[in-house]
Amino acid sequence: MAEKSDEGGARNREAEALSLLDRLIDRYESPDESAQDTAFAAAQSLCQAVWGGYQAGFAALASKIETTAPGSVESAVRSLRLRDEAADPGGMIRAARLRRQRSGSREAERAALIARYGSEAAALAPTAAETTLIEAGRTLAEPGAEEDCHAPLSGWHLPWHEPPEALRVLVAAALPLPSTIAAARDECRAWEQRKTELDLIGDGPGSAGLPTACAARHWLVERMWRGDLPATGPADLIARLEYWVERGGDDGSGYRILLDDLTEAGTTPLLRDPDSGSHARILRLKAEHPSWSLARIGQELGISRQAVHKHLKRGERTRSAARNPNG
Repeated sequence: MAEKSDEGGARNREAEALSLLDRLIDRYESPDESAQDTAFAAAQSLCQAVWGGYQAGFAALASKIETTAPGSVESAVRSLRLRDEAADPGGMIRAARLRRQRSGSREAERAALIARYGSEAAALAPTAAETTLIEAGRTLAEPGAEEDCHAPLSGWHLPWHEPPEALRVLVAAALPLPSTIAAARDECRAWEQRKTELDLIGDGPGSAGLPTACAARHWLVERMWRGDLPATGPADLIARLEYWVERGGDDGSGYRILLDDLTEAGTTPLLRDPDSGSHARILRLKAEHPSWSLARIGQELGISRQAVHKHLKRGERTRSAARNPNG
């Protein structure tokens, strides 16, 4: 009987210790950092006294939660957090402080954004481009949903899926399309910045998201930036490289697109040095017309006076080297 009484007393003491540990852990979320530190020190001492260490105490509490509500998602998540804390003491407190820091930063950004627009209502109001796309998109909305700018259009509303052709055609016609990769990049980033603003201003849980027609337009110009537009100059090649550096996958498709761009560049003046091929013609014109000035030769070939001077100096060095091969 005495042994059973001792066992029962030990179980009661452990239950009391687990209850105390649970209350201490609640204080890990306190906005007062000194209260967090005090709770952490008390939890360490308690775990050491009852279970022989911090990790063992948190493992005991996790096991109790798993046993009390087996199969519950909430208990599974809490148990996992406790086991993570056991492996990384103080991690729960660091995470709580980081959340507060981010929340404070977000509020400061939100206030700055509202100040820039003048009011919250002005920040949320559709821009001219948004208004144009929203108005055009009404024709593809379900009956009764025409006034909801976030309602599906032609059954589409998930931005990671390809919009149906009718919606792609509509948003392409509503506003002029970018004619260069660099312009497509700039419009894509502008839509992403606008989404960030709407997310920041929005009050509800989760992200606000762009109106459906605007999300479809963003999808379209991102595809143009990604590979649907051909490169027409160095700025376009740089923009295309930026896409694949920042957001390209690992399936190798970006290499194919960039290879196509560079192949095209090989047959156009895209990457060619503006002075390439000019050297021989400059030397020939100087020989044929010794009285011509550098400016006149440059005008004849469509290059600068400085470029002509550079090529003539290069020709002099070549002739000098040929006359004195040994130095």
